[in-house]
Amino acid sequence: MKKENQFLLWRVFTFISITLLFSACVKDTNTTKRTYTIYTPVYKSKSAVLTAINGSSSQAIEHAGKIYIKGNFIYLNEVNKGIHIIDNSNPTHPVQTAFLSIPGNLDIAIKDNILYADMYNDLLTLDITDPYHAKLTSTLSNFFTGRMYVNGAMANNDGQVAVDWTQKDTTVFTDQYPNNCDFCQFDMLTSASANAAASSKGVAGSMAGMVLMKDNLYAITEMHSVGIVDISNAAVPKLDSNFFAGYDLQTIFPFEDKLFLGSAVGMFMFDVSDPKHPVSLGEFTHGQACDPVITDGNYAYVTLHSGDGCGGDANELHVIDVKDLLHSTLVKTYPLTKPTGLSKDGDLLFVCDGDVVKVYNAASPGALQLLKSITSEEPYDIIAANNNAMVVCNDGLYQYDYNDINNIRLLSFLPIKK
Repeated sequence: MKKENQFLLWRVFTFISITLLFSACVKDTNTTKRTYTIYTPVYKSKSAVLTAINGSSSQAIEHAGKIYIKGNFIYLNEVNKGIHIIDNSNPTHPVQTAFLSIPGNLDIAIKDNILYADMYNDLLTLDITDPYHAKLTSTLSNFFTGRMYVNGAMANNDGQVAVDWTQKDTTVFTDQYPNNCDFCQFDMLTSASANAAASSKGVAGSMAGMVLMKDNLYAITEMHSVGIVDISNAAVPKLDSNFFAGYDLQTIFPFEDKLFLGSAVGMFMFDVSDPKHPVSLGEFTHGQACDPVITDGNYAYVTLHSGDGCGGDANELHVIDVKDLLHSTLVKTYPLTKPTGLSKDGDLLFVCDGDVVKVYNAASPGALQLLKSITSEEPYDIIAANNNAMVVCNDGLYQYDYNDINNIRLLSFLPIKK
Protein backbone atom coordinates (compact mmCIF):
# COMPACT_ATOMS: atom_id res chain seq x y z
CA MET A 1 0.00 0.00 0.00
CA LYS A 2 2.84 2.34 0.83
CA LYS A 3 4.50 1.71 -2.54
CA GLU A 4 1.23 2.31 -4.31
CA ASN A 5 0.85 5.66 -2.51
CA GLN A 6 4.40 6.61 -3.39
CA PHE A 7 3.78 5.73 -7.05
CA LEU A 8 0.57 7.76 -7.05
CA LEU A 9 2.34 10.79 -5.54
CA TRP A 10 5.12 10.46 -8.12
CA ARG A 11 2.57 10.50 -10.97
CA VAL A 12 0.82 13.58 -9.55
CA PHE A 13 4.16 15.37 -9.11
CA THR A 14 5.23 14.47 -12.62
CA PHE A 15 1.91 15.72 -14.08
CA ILE A 16 2.17 19.03 -12.19
CA SER A 17 5.81 19.52 -13.22
CA ILE A 18 5.07 18.89 -16.89
CA THR A 19 2.06 21.20 -16.77
CA LEU A 20 4.09 24.00 -15.20
CA LEU A 21 6.93 23.51 -17.65
CA PHE A 22 4.55 23.52 -20.61
CA SER A 23 2.75 26.64 -19.42
CA ALA A 24 6.09 28.39 -18.99
CA CYS A 25 7.14 27.64 -22.57
CA VAL A 26 4.02 28.64 -24.52
CA LYS A 27 1.77 31.66 -24.59
CA ASP A 28 -1.57 31.67 -22.82
CA THR A 29 -3.92 29.64 -24.94
CA ASN A 30 -6.58 32.29 -24.33
CA THR A 31 -4.52 34.95 -26.07
CA THR A 32 -4.75 35.65 -29.79
CA LYS A 33 -2.16 36.77 -32.29
CA ARG A 34 -3.36 40.13 -33.63
CA THR A 35 -1.88 42.41 -36.24
CA TYR A 36 -3.02 45.99 -36.33
CA THR A 37 -1.94 49.29 -37.84
CA ILE A 38 -1.30 52.38 -35.76
CA TYR A 39 -1.88 55.68 -37.56
CA THR A 40 -0.13 58.76 -36.23
CA PRO A 41 -1.25 62.20 -37.46
CA VAL A 42 1.12 64.56 -39.24
CA TYR A 43 0.04 68.11 -38.44
CA LYS A 44 0.33 71.36 -40.38
CA SER A 45 -0.85 74.81 -39.35
CA LYS A 46 -4.43 75.54 -40.43
CA SER A 47 -3.36 78.87 -41.96
CA ALA A 48 -0.78 77.09 -44.13
CA VAL A 49 -3.35 74.48 -45.16
CA LEU A 50 -5.89 77.11 -46.21
CA THR A 51 -3.24 79.09 -48.07
CA ALA A 52 -2.29 76.01 -50.08
CA ILE A 53 -5.86 74.95 -50.87
CA ASN A 54 -5.26 75.21 -54.63
CA GLY A 55 -3.38 72.01 -55.30
CA SER A 56 -2.01 70.50 -58.48
CA SER A 57 -4.41 69.45 -61.24
CA SER A 58 -2.10 66.47 -61.81
CA GLN A 59 -2.86 65.13 -58.33
CA ALA A 60 -3.44 61.40 -58.83
CA ILE A 61 -6.71 59.78 -57.85
CA GLU A 62 -5.73 57.32 -55.13
CA HIS A 63 -8.84 56.72 -53.02
CA ALA A 64 -12.03 57.89 -54.71
CA GLY A 65 -14.94 58.65 -52.42
CA LYS A 66 -18.17 60.55 -52.91
CA ILE A 67 -19.17 62.14 -56.19
CA TYR A 68 -20.97 65.38 -57.04
CA ILE A 69 -22.03 66.70 -60.46
CA LYS A 70 -22.81 70.26 -61.50
CA GLY A 71 -23.07 71.40 -65.09
CA ASN A 72 -20.22 70.00 -67.14
CA PHE A 73 -18.04 69.32 -64.11
CA ILE A 74 -17.54 66.30 -61.88
CA TYR A 75 -16.36 66.87 -58.33
CA LEU A 76 -14.75 63.69 -57.00
CA ASN A 77 -13.74 63.38 -53.37
CA GLU A 78 -10.22 62.12 -52.69
CA VAL A 79 -10.91 60.57 -49.30
CA ASN A 80 -9.53 62.78 -46.52
CA LYS A 81 -7.33 64.63 -49.02
CA GLY A 82 -9.51 66.95 -51.11
CA ILE A 83 -11.57 67.29 -54.28
CA HIS A 84 -10.70 66.56 -57.91
CA ILE A 85 -12.44 68.94 -60.34
CA ILE A 86 -12.98 67.18 -63.66
CA ASP A 87 -14.13 68.86 -66.86
CA ASN A 88 -16.69 66.50 -68.35
CA SER A 89 -17.71 68.60 -71.37
CA ASN A 90 -16.73 65.60 -73.46
CA PRO A 91 -17.80 62.46 -71.48
CA THR A 92 -15.56 60.31 -73.67
CA HIS A 93 -12.55 62.34 -72.59
CA PRO A 94 -12.92 63.84 -69.10
CA VAL A 95 -10.03 66.08 -68.07
CA GLN A 96 -8.74 66.62 -64.53
CA THR A 97 -8.87 70.39 -64.33
CA ALA A 98 -7.98 71.27 -60.76
CA PHE A 99 -7.52 69.87 -57.29
CA LEU A 100 -8.64 71.41 -54.02
CA SER A 101 -6.34 70.26 -51.23
CA ILE A 102 -8.65 69.87 -48.22
CA PRO A 103 -7.47 67.50 -45.47
CA GLY A 104 -10.27 65.48 -43.91
CA ASN A 105 -12.69 66.11 -46.78
CA LEU A 106 -15.53 63.65 -47.42
CA ASP A 107 -18.52 65.69 -48.63
CA ILE A 108 -19.25 68.26 -51.33
CA ALA A 109 -22.14 70.59 -52.15
CA ILE A 110 -22.33 73.50 -54.62
CA LYS A 111 -24.62 76.47 -55.08
CA ASP A 112 -23.91 78.63 -58.15
CA ASN A 113 -20.13 79.15 -57.96
CA ILE A 114 -19.85 78.53 -54.23
CA LEU A 115 -18.57 75.16 -53.03
CA TYR A 116 -19.09 73.81 -49.51
CA ALA A 117 -16.74 71.16 -48.16
CA ASP A 118 -15.92 69.62 -44.81
CA MET A 119 -12.38 69.84 -43.48
CA TYR A 120 -12.71 67.41 -40.58
CA ASN A 121 -14.93 69.34 -38.14
CA ASP A 122 -14.95 72.63 -40.07
CA LEU A 123 -17.26 73.64 -42.92
CA LEU A 124 -15.37 75.58 -45.60
CA THR A 125 -16.97 77.91 -48.15
CA LEU A 126 -15.02 78.40 -51.39
CA ASP A 127 -15.62 80.61 -54.41
CA ILE A 128 -14.76 78.42 -57.42
CA THR A 129 -15.62 80.89 -60.15
CA ASP A 130 -12.05 80.24 -61.25
CA PRO A 131 -11.45 76.57 -60.26
CA TYR A 132 -7.69 77.10 -60.63
CA HIS A 133 -7.76 79.80 -57.99
CA ALA A 134 -10.46 78.90 -55.47
CA LYS A 135 -10.91 81.50 -52.75
CA LEU A 136 -11.92 80.81 -49.17
CA THR A 137 -14.83 83.08 -48.24
CA SER A 138 -15.91 81.66 -44.90
CA THR A 139 -15.29 78.97 -42.27
CA LEU A 140 -17.77 77.50 -39.80
CA SER A 141 -15.52 76.04 -37.12
CA ASN A 142 -16.50 72.91 -35.19
CA PHE A 143 -19.62 72.38 -37.29
CA PHE A 144 -19.05 68.63 -37.71
CA THR A 145 -18.80 67.71 -34.05
CA GLY A 146 -18.60 64.01 -34.85
CA ARG A 147 -15.19 64.45 -36.47
CA MET A 148 -13.31 66.16 -33.66
CA TYR A 149 -11.20 63.05 -33.17
CA VAL A 150 -9.83 60.40 -35.50
CA ASN A 151 -8.55 57.12 -34.02
CA GLY A 152 -8.12 58.82 -30.68
CA ALA A 153 -6.11 61.73 -32.14
CA MET A 154 -7.47 65.24 -32.61
CA ALA A 155 -8.12 66.15 -36.24
CA ASN A 156 -7.51 69.80 -35.33
CA ASN A 157 -5.00 70.50 -32.61
CA ASP A 158 -4.02 74.00 -31.40
CA GLY A 159 -4.53 75.64 -34.78
CA GLN A 160 -3.10 72.66 -36.64
CA VAL A 161 -4.75 70.21 -39.03
CA ALA A 162 -3.90 66.55 -39.65
CA VAL A 163 -2.73 66.54 -43.27
CA ASP A 164 -1.41 63.00 -43.41
CA TRP A 165 -0.92 59.86 -41.35
CA THR A 166 2.15 57.74 -40.78
CA GLN A 167 1.44 54.08 -40.23
CA LYS A 168 3.13 51.23 -38.44
CA ASP A 169 2.05 47.61 -38.48
CA THR A 170 2.37 45.83 -35.13
CA THR A 171 1.74 42.22 -34.16
CA VAL A 172 1.04 41.26 -30.55
CA PHE A 173 -0.36 38.38 -28.53
CA THR A 174 -3.26 39.74 -26.53
CA ASP A 175 -6.84 39.08 -25.53
CA GLN A 176 -7.93 42.52 -26.72
CA TYR A 177 -6.90 45.38 -28.98
CA PRO A 178 -5.21 48.46 -27.54
CA ASN A 179 -7.53 50.82 -25.70
CA ASN A 180 -8.97 53.77 -27.62
CA CYS A 181 -7.66 52.38 -30.89
CA ASP A 182 -10.91 51.42 -32.62
CA PHE A 183 -9.02 48.41 -33.98
CA CYS A 184 -6.44 50.92 -35.23
CA GLN A 185 -7.97 50.92 -38.68
CA PHE A 186 -8.39 54.18 -40.56
CA ASP A 187 -11.32 54.30 -42.96
CA MET A 188 -13.55 57.35 -42.65
CA LEU A 189 -15.99 56.38 -45.34
CA THR A 190 -18.76 55.85 -42.93
CA SER A 191 -22.26 58.49 -46.79
CA ALA A 192 -29.82 62.96 -55.36
CA SER A 193 -29.95 61.67 -58.80
CA ALA A 194 -33.74 61.92 -58.71
CA ASN A 195 -33.34 65.70 -58.71
CA ALA A 196 -30.95 65.87 -61.66
CA ALA A 197 -32.78 68.65 -63.45
CA ALA A 198 -30.68 71.73 -64.23
CA SER A 199 -30.54 74.20 -61.34
CA SER A 200 -28.17 76.46 -59.43
CA LYS A 201 -27.27 73.43 -57.36
CA GLY A 202 -25.58 70.20 -58.34
CA VAL A 203 -26.40 66.54 -57.81
CA ALA A 204 -24.95 64.37 -55.05
CA GLY A 205 -24.66 60.61 -54.98
CA SER A 206 -26.58 58.36 -52.60
CA MET A 207 -23.67 58.27 -50.13
CA ALA A 208 -23.86 62.02 -49.45
CA GLY A 209 -23.83 63.27 -45.89
CA MET A 210 -24.44 66.90 -46.88
CA VAL A 211 -27.07 68.31 -49.28
CA LEU A 212 -28.59 71.63 -50.37
CA MET A 213 -32.27 72.52 -50.46
CA LYS A 214 -33.35 76.02 -51.51
CA ASP A 215 -31.36 78.42 -49.33
CA ASN A 216 -30.29 75.87 -46.75
CA LEU A 217 -27.56 73.31 -46.30
CA TYR A 218 -28.36 70.17 -44.30
CA ALA A 219 -25.51 68.01 -43.05
CA ILE A 220 -25.03 65.08 -40.71
CA THR A 221 -22.85 66.68 -38.05
CA GLU A 222 -22.53 63.66 -35.78
CA MET A 223 -24.15 60.24 -35.41
CA HIS A 224 -27.57 61.50 -34.32
CA SER A 225 -27.85 65.11 -35.48
CA VAL A 226 -28.34 67.17 -38.61
CA GLY A 227 -27.11 70.75 -38.80
CA ILE A 228 -28.98 73.46 -40.70
CA VAL A 229 -26.97 76.26 -42.31
CA ASP A 230 -28.53 79.34 -43.91
CA ILE A 231 -26.90 79.88 -47.32
CA SER A 232 -29.12 82.72 -48.56
CA ASN A 233 -25.84 84.63 -48.66
CA ALA A 234 -24.01 81.76 -50.32
CA ALA A 235 -20.49 83.06 -49.73
CA VAL A 236 -21.04 83.68 -46.02
CA PRO A 237 -23.26 80.91 -44.60
CA LYS A 238 -24.64 81.14 -41.09
CA LEU A 239 -25.32 78.31 -38.69
CA ASP A 240 -29.02 78.17 -37.89
CA SER A 241 -29.50 75.12 -35.66
CA ASN A 242 -29.00 71.41 -35.08
CA PHE A 243 -31.75 68.89 -34.55
CA PHE A 244 -31.92 65.27 -33.43
CA ALA A 245 -32.75 63.28 -36.55
CA GLY A 246 -32.32 59.61 -35.58
CA TYR A 247 -29.74 57.10 -34.49
CA ASP A 248 -26.50 56.13 -36.28
CA LEU A 249 -27.06 58.43 -39.26
CA GLN A 250 -25.04 57.76 -42.40
CA THR A 251 -26.57 59.35 -45.51
CA ILE A 252 -28.98 62.12 -46.44
CA PHE A 253 -31.14 62.39 -49.58
CA PRO A 254 -33.34 65.37 -50.56
CA PHE A 255 -36.57 65.08 -52.50
CA GLU A 256 -38.82 68.07 -53.10
CA ASP A 257 -39.49 69.37 -49.55
CA LYS A 258 -38.52 66.14 -47.78
CA LEU A 259 -35.34 64.71 -46.31
CA PHE A 260 -34.69 60.96 -46.25
CA LEU A 261 -31.96 59.89 -43.83
CA GLY A 262 -30.30 56.50 -44.04
CA SER A 263 -28.93 55.06 -40.83
CA ALA A 264 -27.52 51.82 -39.48
CA VAL A 265 -30.90 51.05 -37.93
CA GLY A 266 -33.42 52.35 -40.45
CA MET A 267 -34.70 55.26 -42.53
CA PHE A 268 -35.86 58.56 -41.00
CA MET A 269 -38.08 61.01 -42.92
CA PHE A 270 -38.62 64.74 -42.36
CA ASP A 271 -40.77 67.45 -43.85
CA VAL A 272 -38.71 70.61 -44.41
CA SER A 273 -41.34 72.75 -46.12
CA ASP A 274 -40.52 75.09 -43.23
CA PRO A 275 -36.73 74.82 -43.79
CA LYS A 276 -35.69 75.91 -40.32
CA HIS A 277 -38.15 73.68 -38.49
CA PRO A 278 -38.03 70.07 -39.77
CA VAL A 279 -40.99 67.91 -38.81
CA SER A 280 -40.59 64.17 -38.36
CA LEU A 281 -42.74 62.09 -40.70
CA GLY A 282 -41.86 58.77 -39.17
CA GLU A 283 -39.30 56.08 -39.74
CA PHE A 284 -38.83 52.65 -41.20
CA THR A 285 -36.68 50.32 -39.13
CA HIS A 286 -34.59 47.37 -40.22
CA GLY A 287 -31.83 45.19 -38.86
CA GLN A 288 -28.35 46.60 -38.17
CA ALA A 289 -26.58 47.38 -41.46
CA CYS A 290 -25.02 50.17 -43.55
CA ASP A 291 -27.85 51.99 -45.28
CA PRO A 292 -27.96 54.54 -48.12
CA VAL A 293 -31.43 55.51 -49.37
CA ILE A 294 -32.99 57.22 -52.41
CA THR A 295 -36.60 57.95 -53.33
CA ASP A 296 -38.73 58.95 -56.30
CA GLY A 297 -41.50 60.25 -54.07
CA ASN A 298 -43.64 57.13 -54.28
CA TYR A 299 -41.11 54.52 -53.22
CA ALA A 300 -37.89 54.57 -51.26
CA TYR A 301 -35.07 52.20 -52.21
CA VAL A 302 -32.76 51.20 -49.39
CA THR A 303 -29.67 49.02 -49.68
CA LEU A 304 -28.38 47.20 -46.63
CA HIS A 305 -24.93 45.69 -46.44
CA SER A 306 -22.98 44.03 -43.68
CA GLY A 307 -19.54 44.92 -42.39
CA ASP A 308 -17.80 48.31 -42.63
CA GLY A 309 -18.43 48.93 -38.94
CA CYS A 310 -22.22 48.88 -39.27
CA GLY A 311 -22.77 45.43 -37.81
CA GLY A 312 -25.38 42.92 -38.90
CA ASP A 313 -25.21 40.44 -41.74
CA ALA A 314 -27.97 41.65 -44.08
CA ASN A 315 -27.17 42.17 -47.77
CA GLU A 316 -30.36 43.16 -49.50
CA LEU A 317 -32.49 45.82 -51.16
CA HIS A 318 -35.66 47.06 -49.48
CA VAL A 319 -38.41 48.69 -51.53
CA ILE A 320 -40.66 50.80 -49.30
CA ASP A 321 -43.96 52.45 -50.19
CA VAL A 322 -43.69 56.07 -49.00
CA LYS A 323 -46.75 57.60 -50.65
CA ASP A 324 -48.09 57.98 -47.10
CA LEU A 325 -44.94 58.93 -45.21
CA LEU A 326 -46.62 58.60 -41.85
CA HIS A 327 -47.40 54.97 -42.63
CA SER A 328 -44.59 53.70 -44.85
CA THR A 329 -44.75 49.99 -45.66
CA LEU A 330 -42.29 47.43 -46.94
CA VAL A 331 -43.19 46.30 -50.47
CA LYS A 332 -40.49 43.69 -51.01
CA THR A 333 -36.99 42.64 -50.01
CA TYR A 334 -34.50 41.52 -52.65
CA PRO A 335 -31.44 39.48 -51.61
CA LEU A 336 -28.13 40.84 -52.92
CA THR A 337 -24.40 40.22 -52.50
CA LYS A 338 -23.07 43.39 -50.83
CA PRO A 339 -24.93 46.46 -52.12
CA THR A 340 -23.80 50.03 -51.56
CA GLY A 341 -24.80 53.11 -53.60
CA LEU A 342 -27.82 53.33 -55.89
CA SER A 343 -29.54 55.69 -58.30
CA LYS A 344 -32.79 55.90 -60.26
CA ASP A 345 -33.56 57.40 -63.66
CA GLY A 346 -37.17 57.02 -64.68
CA ASP A 347 -38.04 53.34 -64.50
CA LEU A 348 -34.39 52.28 -64.37
CA LEU A 349 -32.88 51.45 -60.99
CA PHE A 350 -29.10 51.12 -60.69
CA VAL A 351 -27.60 49.30 -57.68
CA CYS A 352 -23.89 48.86 -56.89
CA ASP A 353 -23.63 45.28 -55.65
CA GLY A 354 -20.44 43.36 -54.99
CA ASP A 355 -18.52 43.33 -58.27
CA VAL A 356 -21.30 44.52 -60.56
CA VAL A 357 -23.72 47.36 -61.09
CA LYS A 358 -27.17 45.85 -61.49
CA VAL A 359 -29.69 47.61 -63.72
CA TYR A 360 -33.35 46.86 -63.01
CA ASN A 361 -36.62 47.71 -64.67
CA ALA A 362 -38.40 49.28 -61.68
CA ALA A 363 -41.72 50.05 -63.38
CA SER A 364 -43.23 47.62 -60.91
CA PRO A 365 -41.26 48.09 -57.64
CA GLY A 366 -42.70 44.90 -56.18
CA ALA A 367 -41.44 42.87 -59.13
CA LEU A 368 -38.07 44.32 -60.17
CA GLN A 369 -36.69 42.81 -63.38
CA LEU A 370 -32.92 42.55 -63.74
CA LEU A 371 -31.99 43.87 -67.19
CA LYS A 372 -28.21 44.07 -67.10
CA SER A 373 -25.19 43.58 -64.86
CA ILE A 374 -22.19 45.80 -65.54
CA THR A 375 -19.00 44.13 -64.34
CA SER A 376 -17.13 46.51 -62.01
CA GLU A 377 -14.44 46.43 -59.34
CA GLU A 378 -16.26 46.98 -56.05
CA PRO A 379 -18.56 49.81 -57.20
CA TYR A 380 -19.20 52.26 -54.37
CA ASP A 381 -21.66 54.86 -55.65
CA ILE A 382 -23.43 55.88 -58.84
CA ILE A 383 -25.25 58.85 -60.32
CA ALA A 384 -27.46 58.02 -63.30
CA ALA A 385 -29.35 60.67 -65.27
CA ASN A 386 -30.05 61.59 -68.87
CA ASN A 387 -28.76 58.22 -70.13
CA ASN A 388 -25.35 58.78 -68.54
CA ALA A 389 -24.11 56.85 -65.51
CA MET A 390 -21.06 57.77 -63.46
CA VAL A 391 -19.78 54.99 -61.22
CA VAL A 392 -17.15 55.32 -58.49
CA CYS A 393 -15.30 52.02 -58.18
CA ASN A 394 -12.32 50.68 -56.31
CA ASP A 395 -10.17 51.11 -59.42
CA GLY A 396 -11.46 54.44 -60.74
CA LEU A 397 -14.31 56.50 -62.16
CA TYR A 398 -16.34 54.99 -65.01
CA GLN A 399 -18.88 56.63 -67.31
CA TYR A 400 -21.46 54.69 -69.29
CA ASP A 401 -24.01 55.53 -71.96
CA TYR A 402 -27.21 53.55 -71.37
CA ASN A 403 -29.33 55.15 -74.10
CA ASP A 404 -29.70 51.60 -75.44
CA ILE A 405 -30.17 49.48 -72.33
CA ASN A 406 -29.32 46.38 -74.32
CA ASN A 407 -26.02 47.88 -75.39
CA ILE A 408 -24.59 49.85 -72.47
CA ARG A 409 -21.38 51.51 -73.70
CA LEU A 410 -18.31 52.51 -71.72
CA LEU A 411 -17.61 56.17 -72.46
CA SER A 412 -14.53 56.77 -70.34
CA PHE A 413 -12.45 55.62 -67.41
CA LEU A 414 -10.28 57.61 -65.02
CA PRO A 415 -8.04 55.11 -63.20
CA ILE A 416 -6.92 55.18 -59.62
CA LYS A 417 -3.20 55.21 -59.00
CA LYS A 418 -2.19 51.83 -57.63
